[in-house]
Amino acid sequence: MIPILLRCMLPRLAMVALAGLLFFALEPGFHRHDQVPGAEPSLDLGYLGIAATLANYAALSMLILLGGFVSGDRRSGYYRMFFSHPTRPLSFYGLRWLLALGFSILAAAVFLVVGQMVAWGGFEGGWIGLYLALLAAVAYGGMVAVLSVLLVRGDAWVALVLYLANYVWLQLVSSGVEPLPGVLGDVVGLLLPPQLALSDVYDGILRGEIAWGASAFAGGYGLFWLIIAGVLLKAREWP
Repeated sequence: MIPILLRCMLPRLAMVALAGLLFFALEPGFHRHDQVPGAEPSLDLGYLGIAATLANYAALSMLILLGGFVSGDRRSGYYRMFFSHPTRPLSFYGLRWLLALGFSILAAAVFLVVGQMVAWGGFEGGWIGLYLALLAAVAYGGMVAVLSVLLVRGDAWVALVLYLANYVWLQLVSSGVEPLPGVLGDVVGLLLPPQLALSDVYDGILRGEIAWGASAFAGGYGLFWLIIAGVLLKAREWP
């Protein structure tokens, strides 16, 4: 089963690689030649600062690899074909989810190492950034999983809109602006991917420590929606 899934994922993996090139171009830590000559290179905002980009890249990779992974099968009729044989939907889609998670973290690791070697001529460190990437991948992977189970079509676009809107929300909250008043804002903030918690984890990485509370919230968010997706997948039967 795994070789078949890997062949099906090849076009999406190519898109993940292209996304990596885009993030490389946008990562300021990889463009030290733009600094003032003679200035000390800011290593803390270099290999440690790359952690934020690793998280964003891993999250987007999950969206690319998992967008429509359940709803697309239902629309095309593959759902019935796959499970006319003794294959459990939870096992099948759980394996696809785990493969996507593995490839997302692998892509982030390649980005971390190869990006530094290309930009700086050598690897300086920053493996802790993969911890943040893992949390982001789990959080966004859980979100896209439940969207793909709930929605007949358009789940990938909804996930992408939430991915982008979440950063606008973070900027507003960070600047002291309440996007929505009172309880409504709190509810929306809980439903959106935990970008504030991921930001706290990132700040902890820069300080050389792990923000365990924020880590638990970010990982718990993804696992919660992943469990909900699994329950719905097991309880429902689609034509």
